[in-house]
Amino acid sequence: MLGLSFGSGSALAQAPAERDFWGVRAVGPDTLAADHEFYWGPIPARADSVTAEFREQPRPAWETAVMVPYWIVGVPFRIAFLAGDQTIKGMDKLGMFGAAAEYPGIQGPGGSFIMPTLAIHSLEGLTLGLQVTKPHFLSPDGMLFLRANRSVNRGGAYGGGTLFHLGEAWRLELGGGFESRNQARFHGLGPTSQNGDLSYYYRSTAWSGFDLDREIVPDVRLGLRAYFSQIQVRQAAFNQDQSLDAVHPDNIPPGYPGQSNGWTLRWGLNRNNTTQRGRPSQGGYQSLGLSWFGATDGSDLSYLTWHANLEEYFKLWHTDRSLAVRGFANRITKVGSQDVPFSRLVTFQRPDELRGFHSLRLYGLGSVGVSVEYRWPVWVVRGRDDMGVDAYLFSDSGQVFDHTAEINLTNFQWTAGGGLRLIDAARGMAARFELGFSDETTVVRLTFSQTFQYNPRGFLYGKNPTKVY
Repeated sequence: MLGLSFGSGSALAQAPAERDFWGVRAVGPDTLAADHEFYWGPIPARADSVTAEFREQPRPAWETAVMVPYWIVGVPFRIAFLAGDQTIKGMDKLGMFGAAAEYPGIQGPGGSFIMPTLAIHSLEGLTLGLQVTKPHFLSPDGMLFLRANRSVNRGGAYGGGTLFHLGEAWRLELGGGFESRNQARFHGLGPTSQNGDLSYYYRSTAWSGFDLDREIVPDVRLGLRAYFSQIQVRQAAFNQDQSLDAVHPDNIPPGYPGQSNGWTLRWGLNRNNTTQRGRPSQGGYQSLGLSWFGATDGSDLSYLTWHANLEEYFKLWHTDRSLAVRGFANRITKVGSQDVPFSRLVTFQRPDELRGFHSLRLYGLGSVGVSVEYRWPVWVVRGRDDMGVDAYLFSDSGQVFDHTAEINLTNFQWTAGGGLRLIDAARGMAARFELGFSDETTVVRLTFSQTFQYNPRGFLYGKNPTKVY
């Protein structure tokens, strides 16, 4: 116990001499004596009312018992936090996403920026890549972007594009690319396909086209997209005992094996009144799209695809905590007489994902889905504007369907999970790491894109346009 008291101090007045470094010295008069006059008046004698006691309360036994397993369980999390903290600081020192850097990456020749990338589950398993950004390409507002990715399962994604600002309102993107998957998954068609019917096939996509859009009112853009695409599906070179034709010999989907070529025209309307892509706490992002596909491979394949996306953001009761809600729907309507090949059916893939399932898990003529995320900041670099790491919990649910009568809770798939989002110095989402859980599997993802506020600039960044409806 520590005590502070003010009293008569007579014992101090009669204290023996003290010995210091230099020898013996006398103790001075008692300045705390009751009869000693201070500027504020006499100090009262010691009493409970003028005595402050400070006690260090002993820790209860139950709290100690709880803290021991807490600290043990927390050891790997603290190690991971320390590793992540030092990694991000090291990347920041290299200027990969600093406020002073114009674009993420290490500055390369000709004013370009080179960024090595590491992704999990974005293509097929662990994926290594490289992306190059060249601002001011051919004009002050122009841009050139190139990317190359290769997975441990020999999947590949290569593409790039250019961006030009045509006046104050118009933007033009040109681009193309190629993507291949050696072990694409197929479980069957429709909302009731079973996990036990897993099979594999080879899938490749090539595309080339343009995207032209214009701002018609503040925060609203109207766009036209036109591109040629070729999708080829055939037997996989790996896991041939689980190839599609071996697992589903009596239920071969339309278009397998085969190749589908054709043109797509898409009209889209996008509205984005959020202030940032990192931690939006108000506003929303909405998009509507209508696409037409016409085959050029001699078949009578022709269809329309309808797309709707609605996102809203809500600030919660604590600083920088927010709730993000998203709903989306897609629907194919046949125009020609030929059935739509399964390689062009609606499926769950970025950005319309069920994050507890692998991509391409379900196939149908339509899909509906709902996503909810609760977000909060967990780490911020001092002295930088909002740069740091946010944590989030999410839940995704949805289903595919061929007929609207199939939409019901029985066919809905439910997933949940959590993750971390890296927010850069420009208040943009730089990367995310997450775990998604379903009754079927656990999916680990590390990627540089997000399900919410997905970037509509597909051709510039070499994204596969057949994945975005």
